[in-house]
Amino acid sequence: KMNIDTDTQWAYWDGTRKFVADKHDYLQGQIGNPEGADKPNKKYYDPRVWVRKAEESLIVRVGTSMDRLGSTGRYPRSKEAGSSQLGLEKKMLSPAALLSIGTAIGVVGTFMFGLVSKKK
Repeated sequence: KMNIDTDTQWAYWDGTRKFVADKHDYLQGQIGNPEGADKPNKKYYDPRVWVRKAEESLIVRVGTSMDRLGSTGRYPRSKEAGSSQLGLEKKMLSPAALLSIGTAIGVVGTFMFGLVSKKK
């Protein structure tokens, strides 16, 4: 049995969790880390960095699911720039969806930094 929803949720969180654990000493404040008391930490707490780590972990898990389900390589990749990979029309996210995504990222970020702060 494969629970893709739960597995991908865990994979996304696991990428974030590993990043936070690896960069713990850089996530304690805006300035100051093992490289120096005056060194900035923006490149570590910038959400684009840890969200990317979460996405990379998710990509690996989706690839594993595709392999197990036998769907890897079954659909040819489109070579046309800007085209949908499955022939579906490209759709824009609604403002409500964008707001929901932003809220979710904010909640994960708050939770993540709460965990980091508790470890002190």
